[in-house]
Amino acid sequence: MAERVPDLSLVRHLKAKGRYEEAERQLRIWLDEDPENPRLVFEMAVILDNQGREAEAIDFYQSALDGDLDGAHRIDAMIGLGSSLRVVGRVLESYQVLEKAHHEYPHHMALAVFYALTLEQMGNYGEAISTLLQVIAETGREESLDVYRPAIRYYRDHRHDFRSSRNKKE
Repeated sequence: MAERVPDLSLVRHLKAKGRYEEAERQLRIWLDEDPENPRLVFEMAVILDNQGREAEAIDFYQSALDGDLDGAHRIDAMIGLGSSLRVVGRVLESYQVLEKAHHEYPHHMALAVFYALTLEQMGNYGEAISTLLQVIAETGREESLDVYRPAIRYYRDHRHDFRSSRNKKE
């Protein structure tokens, strides 16, 4: 049976205004009432991720994926989980999540970019470049990339910031 999800327009509005703490407070109220709701758990992961709290977001992304997320939110949760794992230095786990996602959603271009970032951080430069060239070859204005453009630009400009955590273990 599908979980009932509250009207998330308030949370979307608060996020759009950069008011992440308020959005988090509202989500926590709803999660207290329905802690197993995968959509609410996913939204909390996104809020934490948006605040730079990737380490906290990881458990929420994983819990959301363990639930019954629909396809659109599932791929976003997989991207978020893989990206957060990479940022905190859990690169092998990031690779495992994004590799699985890449097989499930082979034509999702935004996913391919985050997958390439992980490959690059693992030192697999050739495959990373090949993956990015595939994205470039297949996209002009790819809709699935639009929502991720700010994050992609950030990682383009800061990709070397995470090198020191390449060899970190869990």
